Amino acid sequence: MKAAYSIILMLCFSLVCKAQEDRGNIADSMAMVSRTKADKVLQHFDTIIAPKLLYSLDNKDFYVIIKSNPCYQEYYVALDSLGRIDKMRPVKAETKTRKQRKQQEQYRQLLSEAEPIFDLSKYHTDFITKMPDTKYTSGRYSYFVLKDIDGKRYGEYRLSAVTSPLPINASLWAYLIRQLSDEAYKDNKPTISRQGTAQVMLQIGSCQNKKNNKRGTQNAKPSQQ
Repeated sequence: MKAAYSIILMLCFSLVCKAQEDRGNIADSMAMVSRTKADKVLQHFDTIIAPKLLYSLDNKDFYVIIKSNPCYQEYYVALDSLGRIDKMRPVKAETKTRKQRKQQEQYRQLLSEAEPIFDLSKYHTDFITKMPDTKYTSGRYSYFVLKDIDGKRYGEYRLSAVTSPLPINASLWAYLIRQLSDEAYKDNKPTISRQGTAQVMLQIGSCQNKKNNKRGTQNAKPSQQ
């Protein structure tokens, strides 16, 4: 009887391990899909020899920042259902109204708090697809990567859009997701509301501030198909 019980326990344990392994394989496979689509987007900026930072949601909407002097070059890119470039445009600061000017000031503040965003020592070098110490997750899947001029990846991850603690600087994350949301909203494709972003920042801010990231150009016009 004990032998039969032991066999059943071993069988159950094996099934659980197999299920966990399968979930891990699926997560890794989806992460590679995100990487492939991000690379496809970045290929359109190959004429610009400079470090590039990319953030995306659902492998559909992308925000790209390119290191440049005196100001960064920033672009919004959207893919269609077939994975082809549907929209690609430079992000322009809108300051016509008081509300827009206030919003741009908030963006400048977030980016200032995140600087230097192209300091490679601030980023990890692994591809993160899960975080054992995660305390909170929500939202759709997001992907982030910073690529240097040689194409080496830094800070790469694929996680839920809202993850605490964050694998990157909280101010940089807030800047990216708010800018991306605003650009997507212009095309009637809201990603995460401004109010939702603010609430999330309150939830993760205190945790992230305690855990400062320890690890982590030339102008040209991108090509477009």
